Amino acid sequence: MSDTEKDIFARPEGLDNGDADVPFIMAPAPFIHGSSSGSKTMAHVMVAMLPALIMSGIVFGGTALMLVGACTISAMGWEMLSTMVMRKHKSTDDLTAAVTGMLFGLTLPPTFPIIKAILGTFISIVIFKQLFGGVGKNILNPAAAGRLALYFIFKSDFVYITPMSDPLDRIYGSTPLVSGDASYFDLIVGGVPGNLGEVSALAAMLGIFYLLAMGVTGLWSTCSFVGTAYVFSLVTGNDGVYQILACGLLLTAVFMANDYVTTPLTAPGKILFGLGAGVITMTLRLTAGFSEACYAAILIMDLLTPLIDRATERRPRK
Repeated sequence: MSDTEKDIFARPEGLDNGDADVPFIMAPAPFIHGSSSGSKTMAHVMVAMLPALIMSGIVFGGTALMLVGACTISAMGWEMLSTMVMRKHKSTDDLTAAVTGMLFGLTLPPTFPIIKAILGTFISIVIFKQLFGGVGKNILNPAAAGRLALYFIFKSDFVYITPMSDPLDRIYGSTPLVSGDASYFDLIVGGVPGNLGEVSALAAMLGIFYLLAMGVTGLWSTCSFVGTAYVFSLVTGNDGVYQILACGLLLTAVFMANDYVTTPLTAPGKILFGLGAGVITMTLRLTAGFSEACYAAILIMDLLTPLIDRATERRPRK
């Protein structure tokens, strides 16, 4: 990061754009605001994902923890290796790679092969992050992009097991969106087949509560995403609550729709981002039966973020 970028104070919402002495800067994240730092913020995000990680360990056992651990460590390894090869400044200390790896791991099924998962972190970190310029310059959410790419490469490995106490006695089942027969209780607590971070809606909700308490994120994108999905479901004659609780919509709305780099800067922009993501998710779910709709929606809206920023940019009053 250059000295000029380090001097940029972020959170455009906090600037008084009517004051001619206060510049309004539209620039890529990450930013510095007060005493906070990128690594501290990323540490908070990792803590916010711990409820989902713990719940996946309870539901699926130690293999789930090993899978997420392998993704987190390999993501940091790919980050370090790529910065060395590209002769860039070491960037593992900011914990962005660790966050990407941990989030990526939570989007995988509990039986997904670790070697293939490590390939997925390579795609996320090297291709969708470092090749775009590294921290603050990637245009797509690395975890979402790597996850969707891995799905199309190894689609046959995305199989799901019913949570059981005996890991050797596995029963393969369908995700709640496919079966449609899960109870609200199981969706909230974590008693359904699915990806590691998707089986418990409660875990994702605890994550957003923590981020709000620490002042790390806001609710614009998350509420817009979830609210749009709910209204879309009702209008089309579907159970809105079920659609929100099932198959990772909350995980995506909390940890991907609030990405500092690839989502809009202003509050109106964040609302538009969440609205678009909600519409795309539900359209792909209900018309195409696409199980990865949430990740596809995030990536499509990531590409539209520059246009949204341009449209919602606040200019100084004359």
